[in-house]
Amino acid sequence: MPLADISVYIGDTALNPPAGGTFATRQLYMSGNAILRAARKLRDQLSPVAAKALSVGEDQLVWIDGMVRTEDGDTGLSLPELVRAATDAGVDTSVLNTWRARSGGFDPKEGQGHTFPDYTFGTHAAEVEVDLETGDVRLLKYAACHDVGRAINPVRVQGQIIGGAAQGIGYALMEDCATDAGRPLSSLFADYLIPSSMDLPDIGVAVVESGEGRGPLNARGVGEPPIGPPAATIASAVEDAIGIRPTELPITAERVMALLDQRARTDAERGDRA
Repeated sequence: MPLADISVYIGDTALNPPAGGTFATRQLYMSGNAILRAARKLRDQLSPVAAKALSVGEDQLVWIDGMVRTEDGDTGLSLPELVRAATDAGVDTSVLNTWRARSGGFDPKEGQGHTFPDYTFGTHAAEVEVDLETGDVRLLKYAACHDVGRAINPVRVQGQIIGGAAQGIGYALMEDCATDAGRPLSSLFADYLIPSSMDLPDIGVAVVESGEGRGPLNARGVGEPPIGPPAATIASAVEDAIGIRPTELPITAERVMALLDQRARTDAERGDRA
């Protein structure tokens, strides 16, 4: 069906049973699989109506472009026409379906186990420039690659990766939650900085479609995965530039200068011993 013909109702318990939150990249896996199962069940429900209307067998129906057609493409019905025919025939045009996730196990003592049925993999790369006089870190280039199984909506997948990477870059370089005796001091955007478009380079995106996801049509969720890598990626780039790895976030100019001073003292001590 065309996307414009689809309406999504979010968070209305009058229409659907409670199914947990939309966190941890579970929305595509949980809701997506439930939608796919429901859609297939509804298609099976409506197939006899379409076959009768088009005077062909159910195995000769082709569902494409918001239509159900005969194999030769000579005749067909739009989905609204099919729904009207089903209603006239007393065939239900609604379906309720449930998807239950695979169960896993977790050993809290060992910190090992399968806590989520499907993980999304990725790798990021960054090129930075460090001013050795001021400690300022400038992000020149950034690229993110993720295996999403299958990109059902490629534009939204790319946008999600870019947005997640941008948020992770802010976490790495700018965002600092200062507190005093447990009370947050940086509670406004005036003193809690997040990156704007002026602070970010163009973020290159590579989408890998391995077809190995357990979501609908072998897709994998890509909600949080792009947020995690930027901090470690940028820290590695800074380490490559100055020879010592940052271990605190955000990687501010003051912290970089402290690292440079630490490296200078270490080099001096090695020189004295030599």
